[in-house]
Amino acid sequence: MTRQLIWSRRAVLRLAWAGVVAGSALTVRPLVQYLTSKEDRPRSPLVFYDKVPEENTDWQHVPSSRVWVKRDHQGIMALVATCTHLGCEVNYHQEKQEWLCPCHGSIYDAEGRPLSGPAPKALPRVAVERKADGSLIINTAKQVGLDVRL
Repeated sequence: MTRQLIWSRRAVLRLAWAGVVAGSALTVRPLVQYLTSKEDRPRSPLVFYDKVPEENTDWQHVPSSRVWVKRDHQGIMALVATCTHLGCEVNYHQEKQEWLCPCHGSIYDAEGRPLSGPAPKALPRVAVERKADGSLIINTAKQVGLDVRL
């Protein structure tokens, strides 16, 4: 004859509790790795850009950073594409001439001033210096005003 298993309420609760503990233990390592990740932390506040932007062109992305540069008739400027709401990386949409935050829907105009959404202030503009060879050094630790150009 086959033996029939009889589960008591206490046995079911113990099994469920063991499952919760095991599931929690499996998520601890990935959670610690995520929280201690250095992926988004800049190594240095200085960003180097080898190209000189042409005059009256749109924003150009500096590779491996959140920095964008632009040159108009007044000079060269740089901004950091980090939303002023919670720090998400914003994306530039050339066809709309807007910066859009994918996290909470903040919208900035082409110059980085907030148009709508929860963002409290403009995208940070940062200092730009030109080296002797014409390349640019962008200091992301030194914020400047919206009207400052190199």
